[in-house]
Amino acid sequence: MRPLEIFSIISIGVTVYLLLFKKKENIFLSSLFFSIILTILQYFLEGARWQFNFAIFLLPVIYFRFKILNFSRNLLFDVFISLWFLLALLIPILIPVFNLPQPEGDYNVGTETFHWIDSSRTEWFTVEDSTDFRNLVIQTWYPGIPTEKLKQELYLDNIDLRSTTMASAGDIPSFFPRHLKYVYGNSYKNIETATLPKKLPILIFSHGITSSRSLHQSLFESLSSRGYVIFALNHSYDANLTIFPNNMIADYRSDLGGNPDSLNLRKKQMKTRALDIVFLLDQIKKIQSNKIESRLNNLLNTDKIGIAGHSYGGATAILASKIDKRIKSCLVLDGWLSPLPDSVLNSGLDIPLFFVGRTSWEDSDYPDNYSNLKIIISHSSKAKYDTYIKNSLHLDFTDIPLFSPIIRYVMDVGDNPPETSISLVNDLTFLFLEQHLLKKENINLDKFLKKDLFILN
Repeated sequence: MRPLEIFSIISIGVTVYLLLFKKKENIFLSSLFFSIILTILQYFLEGARWQFNFAIFLLPVIYFRFKILNFSRNLLFDVFISLWFLLALLIPILIPVFNLPQPEGDYNVGTETFHWIDSSRTEWFTVEDSTDFRNLVIQTWYPGIPTEKLKQELYLDNIDLRSTTMASAGDIPSFFPRHLKYVYGNSYKNIETATLPKKLPILIFSHGITSSRSLHQSLFESLSSRGYVIFALNHSYDANLTIFPNNMIADYRSDLGGNPDSLNLRKKQMKTRALDIVFLLDQIKKIQSNKIESRLNNLLNTDKIGIAGHSYGGATAILASKIDKRIKSCLVLDGWLSPLPDSVLNSGLDIPLFFVGRTSWEDSDYPDNYSNLKIIISHSSKAKYDTYIKNSLHLDFTDIPLFSPIIRYVMDVGDNPPETSISLVNDLTFLFLEQHLLKKENINLDKFLKKDLFILN
């Protein structure tokens, strides 16, 4: 809970205690008045969220009980108020305004967002408009120097628009995610780039179906604080919701459930996503050569580009690595590999490949996923890792475990504490890039993978 929420809950708890047990009118009324003042301050200073409404609406109930019954006993009413207070205490804890982990590196984190149009490709998701080209939103995270008193960027922008589509993806009520408008990341918008001795290595990231670039910010901020530049894009119409600077949106149009041709459509869709990556690589080259204005002009090491992706984005990363030789290493987070062409599975990659995922896909719609993994691993010619994290599920490779301590009961999250799963993913990604993209000596990824939660094949 946020500070004023905590103080308000404590004050309300004291008020309930004074009403039910101490029965001293002056002290009780002073405590009730103080609780009301605290909740008013909380509303204006921290902002309202539905999870705290249980505490707010308990106050008139407490006063009503006092006016009707004074301090006389009423077991039913007293149990009712006690249970209500328990809800008022637990719900803000179970659905918190959470904090992203502090980045581990030496640098602050800057962020910059672009809206680019690939005029060489028409948008096949919008068949109603034959003149629509492929529009993409790309966000970067980089080592930066913050200006004094500059506020960090929101974790998710436009949450009033995003909450409905996010809730639909998670099969939860639409008002549930609205408190995310109070969550901030550790990044500062458009700040000056930190001075580093060498040009900055690059990681491109591809999100999964119904997801977005935003749900992996812990990883991006961690890597940027350690000297990397991240380029993460929303694959329009595959992402949960893409909002362009002109307030136009690309909604989610990738639900192919029940479509008899879904696998072929997924492969077409994957080709589109891989070409998004190729287009992004071209834009990165333009940033480096000053053809696109950016904080990163002249600072990028375009010979050191890695790619990573989660779920369907993992397969996208593999396909993009296959078709564009500018990519020098590939990391796959619990990748869904079924839509990959057989030619890619059977030829593998000729760059380092790291797969890390949950222990089994057998309870999913794609139980043969790891059969495909074995095929591509066996045919890949460079360093290759086939690794699993115990007690993990599909969403443990995102920020979603941070959303609630009980989220594993309603979404695909495993039993590991969120700080554990996020730290493991952040550190293994960093070590993989240091060893296999930058080729640094004395980086012992194999030693790190001997931790108890890893299973190696």
